[in-house]
Formats: sequence, structure tokens, C-alpha cells
Amino acid sequence: MAENKMKNKFSLRKLIYNDKYLIIISIVLAVVIWVVTSINLSPETTKTISVPVSVDFTGSAAQQLGLKCYGEQAFDVDVTVSCKKYLAKDITADKLKVYLQTNVVTSSGTFDVPIKVESNESADFKITSFYPTVYRSYFDFEEEKNMDLEIKYANEDFIEDGYVMGQPLLSQSTVTIKGPRNYVSQVASVNATVKIDEKLNKTKTMDINAVALDSYNSKVNYVSVDSGKESLTITIPVLKKANLDVSASFVGKPSKISTSAFNISYSVNRVNCGVLEEAKINTANIGEINFSQLKPGVNKFSFETKALDSFVILDDIDTIDVSVTVPDNYVQKDVYVSYSSVKLINVPKGYSAYVTGINDSSVTVVGTKDSIKNLSSSNVSLIVDFSKIDEKDLKEGSNTFKITTALENSDTSWIYGDYEAYVRISKA
Repeated sequence: MAENKMKNKFSLRKLIYNDKYLIIISIVLAVVIWVVTSINLSPETTKTISVPVSVDFTGSAAQQLGLKCYGEQAFDVDVTVSCKKYLAKDITADKLKVYLQTNVVTSSGTFDVPIKVESNESADFKITSFYPTVYRSYFDFEEEKNMDLEIKYANEDFIEDGYVMGQPLLSQSTVTIKGPRNYVSQVASVNATVKIDEKLNKTKTMDINAVALDSYNSKVNYVSVDSGKESLTITIPVLKKANLDVSASFVGKPSKISTSAFNISYSVNRVNCGVLEEAKINTANIGEINFSQLKPGVNKFSFETKALDSFVILDDIDTIDVSVTVPDNYVQKDVYVSYSSVKLINVPKGYSAYVTGINDSSVTVVGTKDSIKNLSSSNVSLIVDFSKIDEKDLKEGSNTFKITTALENSDTSWIYGDYEAYVRISKA
């Protein structure tokens, strides 16, 4: 038994003189010595790391003074560090702290704000240099104002032969410019340049980019153009050239009256126009004439050519005059009316209203002698329709509203003139 214990007892001598174990120990010791030597004798190297920096003046003196930074809101700083070669691959941007020394900004103007670069105290590398060393920007109080948007064309010849350009339409005619007070004051205009490289024969809508310019037509730095939520667009109507007869339309016409019995003449009978091709316009209708504006004899009207829809007049004409002669067999008659006969309809909820008077004690009825001889106030309808009145125009107390007039049981006569009712309103 004692003999077996002696056999199992560890023997260093046997281990040393055992070639198998000696080889393993030698290899382990060699590796340890190599690692220790490599660490201690590793050559120094340098590495440059790009560190992203966000510009933030939160809590700074500049923010408390109301100054805003106008410049890049993010940039990179290249930091060079020295370290042991074997450590270089593990040094990344998150091991560096790069920030701005914001307390230097205390007034408006251009400042070189120092950039600071730091590492942890336990870092196993040294910061040797970095670039840039300062952040240059302009600081000022923010200001904004509204300005009209002006359009310029890079080339004028972009409409196909036989067509003409209508009045361009902007998605919005005014924009808001924002920026440092000193630079906003330099803005003389806000322009958008339209460049079209094709020949147009159809209406085109396109995005435009507005730029703030000074009096020398140079772009003003730091100033932005704000168009709100929607992007800026311009619609260029393309109209087909045409030569059309001039006409006017009549509204409020009694059903059994034909305007062919009236003598209608125009200061210009035909005009050169630009029309929307898809609208298939056959006459140049310059506007409406209401029968409430016609009395026996000659009635004259004037229409401005710039206010027309669906087409434009290409001739050098500012107005077109219309003469409407109501035949001699038409006469007029004054019919007495009372303010008590005025009806108020669609009075807004929460309001009460009543009529206190009208601007005339009678209305003028026009028609042939036979058609109007038996007309009386019972045939006259006087209505104030509140659905046609904007609620913001209602005020407590006395108001004046237009009366809608009509002749009941008559299809050959009409009421001439405009009439108003005096209405007192109160909140219920």
C-alpha cells in the first residue's frame, strides 16, 4: 500500500526529464515571453479619426440673448492620435469627445468658436492634433418678413407657333423670408427662374425654386425662403390663337322675353384671342348683364378685358363697351312696397333679426303696358337671404343688406334697380 502511494506522488524531476512535458512547457513560456515583449517593445503609430460634431448652442449665452447660429449645423473634425500599433484598430470616434466652446459668443457677428477635443483619463493613446480647430459662423437675431414672389424666364421662346401664353398662375404669390436681421434687410426681391427647354402647346405646371436677392441680383447668404407646407409651383396656361365674335350673356331674364327684340351693339365686334383649346370656346363672352340693370331706352355697360375668364384678348383693348336698347313698347311703373313685406330667410342659429326699413318706398317694374298695368305690391317678392351673407359681416345692431327682388306670376316683366333693407340683429 505504501508502495502504491510512492508511485502516485508527483515528481518534478520526472517532469523535467520527461521530453513530452518539457516541449509543452517550452512552447507556453515562449508564447508568454513573445506577448510581453511585443507589448513592451511595440512601435508607436498614428491614426486619424473623423469625428462628427453637431452644432448645439442650447443653454449658451447666445441662446439666452436670443442669438441664432447661421452656418453648418453639423461637420466633421479629423483627430490624429498616437498609440501603440497593436491598439490602433480599437480606437474609434466614440472614444473621443469633441465639442464647441460656446461661451465665446456674446453678441451678433461672425465668430471663430474654439473646438475642444478630449479623451478619457485612462485612454491608452494621446491626441496629437485635430482639424479644424475653430468653427466659424455668423450669429444674429432672427427676423422674417413677407415679400411678393417675382418670376423670371431663362428663355422666352417656349410657346409653339399658333399658341400664346396666358397669365401664369403661382401656387402662392407671396412668401416668407427668414434669416439674420442684418441679412434680411439686404433682400431687395425674391425671384424664381423658370427654364423650359421644350415648345409648349399645352398648359404646364412645374415646381420652382425661390431665391432671396439683393439690389445687385446676388443671392443673400443665410436667408431662406419659406413657402409653407406646400412646394412652390407655377402653372403656365397655353392658349390657342383664335379670332372670335364678341358677345355678352343675360341673367335674370323673364322666361318669355327674347333678347333678339333688343338692339345690342359692341364697341368691338371681333377680337383676336387666346383660348383654352379643350374648352372649345366659340365666342368671346365678355361678361353678364343682369335684367335688373335694364330700363326702357338705351343702357350702357363697360367690361374690362383683363378680368375675363377662359380666354385672353390679344388686341390692345382695355375695355369693351356694350349698348343695350330696350324697345319703345316697354315702359316702367313704380309699385309701392312696405318694409314689412321683406322676408328674412336662413337667419344663422344664435341670432335674431327684424327689418326696420328699406332704402326706397317703391320698386320700378319694367315691361309692356299690358303686362304691368295690373301689377301691384302683392306681385313683388322681397327677400334677404342670410345664406349669401358671410357670418363675419354680421354685427349686433343696425345692418344694411341687399334685397333679392322678383315678380311673382309674371314671365314678361322684371324689376329694375338695386334695393337694400335695414336689419337690426341681436344675439339670441
